[in-house]
Amino acid sequence: MSDSHQLRPVGQKLNFGAYIKDLWKRRFFMMSFARARVEGQNSSAALGQLWLLLTPLLTAAVYYLLFGVILGVSRGIDNFIAFLVIGVMMFRFTSNSANAGAISIISNKGLIRSLHFPRALLPISASLQQFLQFLPSLVVVFVAVIATGESIRLTWLLIIPIIFIQFVFNTGLALLLARIVNKTRDLAKLSPFLIRMWGYLSGIFFSIELSKERFPELIEPFLTYNPAHIFMELARSVFIESFDSTVQDWLWGIGWAVTVFLIGFYFFFKGEGKYGRD
Repeated sequence: MSDSHQLRPVGQKLNFGAYIKDLWKRRFFMMSFARARVEGQNSSAALGQLWLLLTPLLTAAVYYLLFGVILGVSRGIDNFIAFLVIGVMMFRFTSNSANAGAISIISNKGLIRSLHFPRALLPISASLQQFLQFLPSLVVVFVAVIATGESIRLTWLLIIPIIFIQFVFNTGLALLLARIVNKTRDLAKLSPFLIRMWGYLSGIFFSIELSKERFPELIEPFLTYNPAHIFMELARSVFIESFDSTVQDWLWGIGWAVTVFLIGFYFFFKGEGKYGRD
């Protein structure tokens, strides 16, 4: 009997090449699994899948009321509504992927202990699920930028590679957090707060370029070059005419995505035989 048809013990660790090959064989299952989770998430709600649009819209509305109207941080920012909506949507994409990936192992213990499959399937599926849930929110972005006077341009098509790059980054982050949280369970409670703070420091509702004097000089590189801010700025340059991205911004975005994905995938793989046993 060939190795491909032999039964393997649950939790048996493969070599790296065989692991990737085994994971690739299950690529259609990963997509189906992610799609089923999306369809089931709001199935019991009266408005059903409409919440995929309403949730980001309401989130942006709350941010606008709090930071744009009450705190007045919109001063000096061209088209603050579109600026804010894009920032909210892009960071939600990353934060939801990170949070879902973080708990993807500990919330599927029964599945892990029952079946043999590459465990990376779970955080990758979690990232795919958030990708599918993010796509409808682009409708909110399109409506916001058109309603605030932005013209439709060919540059809008650049949002496709931006989302792909961000998805690669999100998947790597999900893989990293999945192993870390599986080892240190308290981080499952702490990570959402840390990720939210990350978003607040990444320029969701304020311009880092206009506010650098408010921050210590020591953290300026983090504010400017952290991946969440880079992805927001790339997306804003696509939709808002007064924003421009540079080749350096694209290189930073691609560099972050590739680096975090490769580190995250290998880091997760190194713990493969331990998932579900502790």
